[in-house]
Amino acid sequence: MKEPHHQRKVGIGMIMVAASLGAIGILQLAIGPDVLFADNIQREQVELFEDCKTNDFQDPQCAKWLDEMKLQECRENKDTEGECWKYRMWVIQDQELEEIMKNAQNQDE
Repeated sequence: MKEPHHQRKVGIGMIMVAASLGAIGILQLAIGPDVLFADNIQREQVELFEDCKTNDFQDPQCAKWLDEMKLQECRENKDTEGECWKYRMWVIQDQELEEIMKNAQNQDE
């Protein structure tokens, strides 16, 4: 007869499933009446972005969008030097991904 060591793993797995279902239930009780919870968060963020846009991103809370816009600019220009030095990993990763996709298309043809 085989040793039933796998039963412990199954038991731990069942406990984890029960705990995650319990967490989902608690979350549902917390935000259940507000069916537009995520929508409200998104609307607040859009409103904040529009306020930052009208103030030319001068407020400290607007820095996250300046950073994101600079990253997009560096990705489009494929620039890894100068002001884009802190984004070079993402720019290089995008270039490598483009090269992989190009090689995959060439192999398909």
